[in-house]
Amino acid sequence: MSEGDDKKRGMIPGAQFFLDRLWIWATGIFFSMIGIVGLSIFTPIGTNLVKIWSAPATLSAVQMDLTKLRTEINAVTGDNRVIRQTPGLSYVTEPVHVGEPVVLNLVAERTQLGANCVLMSAQSLFTESGGVITPGSPVIPARQIGEEQTRMRILITPPDNLQPGRVELYLALEYECEGRRVMDKTDTVVYSLMPAK
Repeated sequence: MSEGDDKKRGMIPGAQFFLDRLWIWATGIFFSMIGIVGLSIFTPIGTNLVKIWSAPATLSAVQMDLTKLRTEINAVTGDNRVIRQTPGLSYVTEPVHVGEPVVLNLVAERTQLGANCVLMSAQSLFTESGGVITPGSPVIPARQIGEEQTRMRILITPPDNLQPGRVELYLALEYECEGRRVMDKTDTVVYSLMPAK
């Protein structure tokens, strides 16, 4: 063999060279992994990585809590209903004696949910001290409740079998809301039914 062939053979790395390089890379990767694990365990980086990893689940839980809170707030404020009554402003004109019509003074306003709803019918419902609910006369809507507080005087014929004493009255309301039938009710008003004159 010539001297040139020896030089060529020396330029082409042998199998041992590749094995040495493989061990160097493997050792580097091993120590890098130990360093990453050490950083994630012993520094705030690990805590931050866990927070980032669990962020979608946390965000989903927060969204569910917000939805539940929004639903509860709407229930408390009355925004989940078609109409909302101002507490304490609706009442029955008293005295009311057995056999006389009842005048319900109703103060209500339309909610954002009920903005496109039309009142189709209303049914008066009376509850005596015994807890029995008895329907009175139906109420034919003469006008719609607006977005501002609306005062209405509604004349209702109570059922004949009401006994003197404490009586609760509310109206079951039926609305047409963009092609859907929606039921709602007024707040309960309490009055004292006196014996017949």
